[in-house]
Amino acid sequence: MHDADATREEGRQICVELGGVMVVPQEKELQHLLNICSCSRSSFWIGCNDIETEGTWVCLDGEGTIDVQDKRWIDNQPNNNYGNQDCAVSHTSGWHDEECETTRKLICQRSV
Repeated sequence: MHDADATREEGRQICVELGGVMVVPQEKELQHLLNICSCSRSSFWIGCNDIETEGTWVCLDGEGTIDVQDKRWIDNQPNNNYGNQDCAVSHTSGWHDEECETTRKLICQRSV
């Protein structure tokens, strides 16, 4: 987990510099770990976005893109409420969309 808050792009770059990618919680165990990390009511950037095509959420996990329409979104999310919410955030209650220029915590993952 990175201590300082960062925009989504800053977070992506930090993870790359550390030899990884922004976390993509595909497995239940990893999502559970994110929920534990979020207990302080912090939200974390996850490596999912709909920047390319509004409404088509994909995740970059170092292997390619993954359709996430059926993942752990909070009710009524993603909603693009402010018209520019293209990046995904994980919170204790699930995922929601957020403006990419907002600053959040981040967790990077890499292969072992």
